[in-house]
Amino acid sequence: MRRRILMTALLFIACTFSLTASAREAKQPTPIGWIYVKSGSLTLLPRMGPIKGKASKVLQGTLVPVFDLKEKGGAKWARVRTLSLAAAALQDGWVDSTETTLLPPEAYPPDAELLKLVGGAYLDDITAAHISIARFLVPQGPGAPLLLCYLYGSGLPTAKLVAFAPSQGKYVLGPALDFPASEMNAGITSLEIRDLVGDSRGCIMTHEPFGAGPETHGVNVVIRRIEDDRFLTVWEAPIDSHSLSAFKPKVEILQPPEKNIGAPGTVTTGEVTFRPRANQQDLVWKGKVEFFVFGREKAVDSVNIEKVCTWDGKEFTPLR
Repeated sequence: MRRRILMTALLFIACTFSLTASAREAKQPTPIGWIYVKSGSLTLLPRMGPIKGKASKVLQGTLVPVFDLKEKGGAKWARVRTLSLAAAALQDGWVDSTETTLLPPEAYPPDAELLKLVGGAYLDDITAAHISIARFLVPQGPGAPLLLCYLYGSGLPTAKLVAFAPSQGKYVLGPALDFPASEMNAGITSLEIRDLVGDSRGCIMTHEPFGAGPETHGVNVVIRRIEDDRFLTVWEAPIDSHSLSAFKPKVEILQPPEKNIGAPGTVTTGEVTFRPRANQQDLVWKGKVEFFVFGREKAVDSVNIEKVCTWDGKEFTPLR
């Protein structure tokens, strides 16, 4: 009886590992190459050619695996797979690759090799089978770019942003950051790489949700650089901020107006654009702060704000 129980347990374990490996192989087919979105963005479509409706964007700095190539309508199309951070899910689709260069498959390591370098929980076969990876390249001036990866698993409490540095034909583990995540939230909702300060070193721009309860929540734009083997935050500002868990006794509009952003009893909405200046780009935050009082649904006042934030050699001018 004991032997039968032991054999059953061993058979169950063997089947589990077999199913895990099969699921991983089905989820992560071998790419035939890579496409790097060096500038601008690519439109991800469910099929080749123009379609109606809203399409996804593959943002600047993204590195996507390619699984098929076809020509249609005078254009070259590539079937790719990307991790949509906004949807917290993998997306397959076609991009017009006419103006891009197909990099060879051996140019970058497979997912399994990267997970081994990260180690820890990512060495577990079952965990690794449920990890999706978004890849990016971060230029480092005259040197080779860093490979930046965002590791997200729907069953893990955190996602990880980790950099890998090329070294003697291989990649070595660099700095990492953890982000709270969940089944429906990948921790960040957008990531792109931009050269904002004119030194050919990429800035990492992310959209990061935050929350301290149902009435206090929003999304921050965060800009980081990788220097001295660590992530450095050089600017942070909200593009959405609800601060309605507490209210001031009376509405008070502070000066300068950006001091009102995130104040108790306010809702802030804004956007970040880029303004070229010499070989750099200034950050332009433009938005509105609405003021609320307890018990009233509509805003009682509002103020419009536009502020230009410039690079001072170490960071951008704070918004507030």
